[in-house]
Amino acid sequence: MDFLKFFLLCLSAYFLGSIPFALIIALPQGIDPRKEGSKNPGATNVARLLGKKWGFLTFLGDSGKGILALLIAFLLTPYLAFSKELILAGAGFFSILGHLFSIFLKFRGGKGVATTIGVFLILTPKAIFLSLLIFLLGVALSGFVSVGSLLATASLPIFIYFFNYPKIYFYISIVLSLLIWFKHRENIKRLLKGEEKTWKRTFNP
Repeated sequence: MDFLKFFLLCLSAYFLGSIPFALIIALPQGIDPRKEGSKNPGATNVARLLGKKWGFLTFLGDSGKGILALLIAFLLTPYLAFSKELILAGAGFFSILGHLFSIFLKFRGGKGVATTIGVFLILTPKAIFLSLLIFLLGVALSGFVSVGSLLATASLPIFIYFFNYPKIYFYISIVLSLLIWFKHRENIKRLLKGEEKTWKRTFNP
C-alpha cells in the first residue's frame, strides 16, 4: 500500500511537471513556441519570441511546478513509510521528467533547466546556487545561454557531492544532467557549427 501511495505521488508530480507553461503563456498571444524560434516550449524560447517579461513568467511557472511538487511531497511524508529524502527525490525527479517528456505534448517538452532549478533550490540550495553562478559565468564568457545551461547542469552533481547532500539527490542529479544534455543535443550541434544564437539575440524584447 505504501508503494502504491508513493507511485501515485510520483505520477502526480509527473503530471504537474507536464504542464506546458510556455504554451499557456504564448498561445493566447498567437505564438506557438513549438513551431517558432528554437521550437522549444521553454522560457528561453518564449523570451526570444515575446520578450524578457514573458520569458521570465514562463521561467517562474516552470520552476514553480517543481517547487509545488516538492511541497506536496513534503506534506505527504508522514503518511508514507519511506525516508523523506526518497519521497522528495521521487517527486522532484518525476516533476522534471514531466517537463522533459510532457504527456500533454505527446511526450515532448522543454529542456528541463527551469524545473531543475526549482527542484534543487529546495533539495540542495547551496549546490544550485553555485551551479547558477556557473551558468552566469558560462553565459557571460561564451555569449550563449545553452553553454551556461550545459555547464551548470554538469556541475550540479559535483556540488551536491561536495556538500555531502543525501546520496539519492546526487544520483538523480546525474541522471537528470544526462537527460538535459540529451535535450540540448541540437544546441550542441549548432554550437559546434557556429550557428547558435547569442544571449543578446535571445533576450531582446
